[in-house]
Order: sequence, then C-alpha cells, then structure tokens
Amino acid sequence: MKTQRRRSWAGRLGFGMAVTTVLTAALALVAPVASADPALAATATDLRQTQWDLAGMAYLSVSDIDGVDGPKTQAAVSAFQTDRCLSSIDGDAGPETNGELGAQVTRIQTLVGADADGMYGPNTQAAVRTWQAAHGLTQSGQADAATMTAMGVDRVKTPCSRPSPDEVVAQILSIARAEAANTAHNREIGGYNCNYYSTQLGVGGSGCSNGWRTEAWCADFVKWVWKNAGANVTYLNGRADSVMDYGTKHGTWHTSNPKPGDGIYFTYGHAGIVVTSTSTTVTYISGNTYNPATGNDDGLLQKTIARSGSSIGGYASPLPR
Repeated sequence: MKTQRRRSWAGRLGFGMAVTTVLTAALALVAPVASADPALAATATDLRQTQWDLAGMAYLSVSDIDGVDGPKTQAAVSAFQTDRCLSSIDGDAGPETNGELGAQVTRIQTLVGADADGMYGPNTQAAVRTWQAAHGLTQSGQADAATMTAMGVDRVKTPCSRPSPDEVVAQILSIARAEAANTAHNREIGGYNCNYYSTQLGVGGSGCSNGWRTEAWCADFVKWVWKNAGANVTYLNGRADSVMDYGTKHGTWHTSNPKPGDGIYFTYGHAGIVVTSTSTTVTYISGNTYNPATGNDDGLLQKTIARSGSSIGGYASPLPR
C-alpha cells in the first residue's frame, strides 16, 4: 500500500515529538531490524493512521488496526475508493485516497466538535460516541453509514459515472494491443527485468540504467492495463498467482471458456491478458515472455496456445472500478 503522510499517529494523539522519540526507542529494543530504516517506521505509522481513518468510518474493524497491509485493509481501501468514486479502485491508499480520507474525517470531526485535523483516533472516536448518544444511535464511536446519514455527510459520492463491463473489456484489449506494438515499452530496457509497467506502478527495485524499476513483470502488465482501462484491480500485485486470487475473491474465477479481457494464469508462474479464443485455442498478450529475437524472457508478446495445455490454471474476468 502506498500512503501519503499527513501527520504522525503520535501527533494525532497529541503526544508530540517527546513521546514519538520514546516510541521509536522502544521499537528499537524489540525490533532492531525494522527500526534501522526510518522510512519503514514512517510507512508503518502512516498505514496505521490510514487504518484508523478507515475504522473510524466502519470500513474496517478497530481490532484490525495493526499496521499491516493485509487483505482486510486492502478491501477496506477499495470499498472507500468505490464509495467516493475515486479514479483508482485498487486497494492502495495513495495521495488521492488519503486526501479524500482526510476530507471525510474532517467533516465528521467538525460536526462532533473534535479537533479537525483530518485524522481519526481515540479523541475523535470519543467525540463521535458522545454525538451518537445525543442522537439516539448505537454508541460505537465509529461514523458508520447510519451515523453519517444522521450527520448529513454523504458517504457515497453521487453521481458517479463508471464504465460498463463491456467498455472496460474494449479498453483492456485496445491498451494491451497498443502496448504490444509499442517499441518504447514492449521490452526490457536498462537491465534485467527492467520494465515500463512496474515503473509506472511504482513497484520493484532500482538499479536500471534508464531509471526504470525491476521485478518479474507479467502480472504488473496485467494490473497496469486493467487499471488504465477502468477496472477494479484490488488483490492484483506482482505475483502471477494474484490473477487467480483476484478472480477467487471477486467471484470471477473460471477454468473454461476464456473471454477477451480476462487475465490468464499459468501454474508455472506466469500471467497475461486474453485477446481471443476458440473452442481449442486461446490467444493472449503477456509481458516477461520468451522472446525468440533475444532468447530471453524479456518481451511483451502475443501468443496462441492450445487450451488443453495442462499449464493453464484458469482465468479471471475484470470488474469495472
């Protein structure tokens, strides 16, 4: 999850730098490896605040505020992004998502008389609980749907224009085909696994001579195309089997009848995007693919194979964001 820092969790509680220093020192005693990198500590703090914001609006349980970017947190972020009609429904709390979280929390804080700093925490939770008691609502301390309705705060942003499933598929095919023909993107440049798609997603390692990012990128290509086509990409990540995970968790996983736009997962650890299929073959475009021109798995290519191949694990259909 990519989070944008607003203020630290300790600052939100009004503890200030002195307690932050004590907390950092305490963490150093129990987790010296993690605390060796200040950026990691900052990221964990920011994630915990994002979880507080989500739990404050009942997208997440308070008991799930743990500083870990797991499936529950990603699903909660995705649900919030959907309700607020954000440009990306991907489960990643980037600048747009964190900005909207802060705005929603500020609206709630203003109504309940809490410090309007845009960050949910115990003080805001207590103020919401008092407000709920005064208005005959369940005193959970969370501004859930019923509480926000009573407050007059729009939980779901409307109108919200979203692409239809057919429009998403058409865009996926158009983008995938264009990228396969784009010689500036359709191959590794700058070193091993250095590719355009991981770079655009902000994932992978450094070390590429041209400034790109490096990691195995077949699933990154699928995610990048789906994301730019207006699909929900929650649960997709750099692992090829995340395509299967996506289909399973969204209820779109199937092992027969591949459809254009589907993600195709191969059990040996590969993924791509279905372009067309017949009763016996499937044509797909995939990155990190064997390139006859170089003899390496470094290309973005279109291939046609038999559907009966034992290496095909199945297919996941994309959902509109």
